[in-house]
Amino acid sequence: MFGRSVLMDQTVDHIPRHYGEDERGNDVWIEEPAVEVEHCSVQPLDSVEYLTAAADQIVSRWQFFGPPDMGLTGTDWIKADGTTYEVDGEPSVARSVSTFLTHTTAILKEVTG
Repeated sequence: MFGRSVLMDQTVDHIPRHYGEDERGNDVWIEEPAVEVEHCSVQPLDSVEYLTAAADQIVSRWQFFGPPDMGLTGTDWIKADGTTYEVDGEPSVARSVSTFLTHTTAILKEVTG
């Protein structure tokens, strides 16, 4: 029953990632095929602009809400509305006495520049 809310109206791509080896034995991040996940929400939090002599960067953070059984990990990516976000920290499942309210929550990060 999770996600029958007007607030959870986004469909995102969950891109599982894990550390592994390439064909030459080098340590690399391996991306699994994206999995479409319905009943999600990505909401803005804050952003910080870093101005240095080497480069300018903007780091934006977003709050993610999704189904409790999606299996999101701290190394995964979420793609929503054409933008790919990194999971920042460890996601968690917020439990409730009502299964309707139980959900996955995480902070997402987008770095530009």
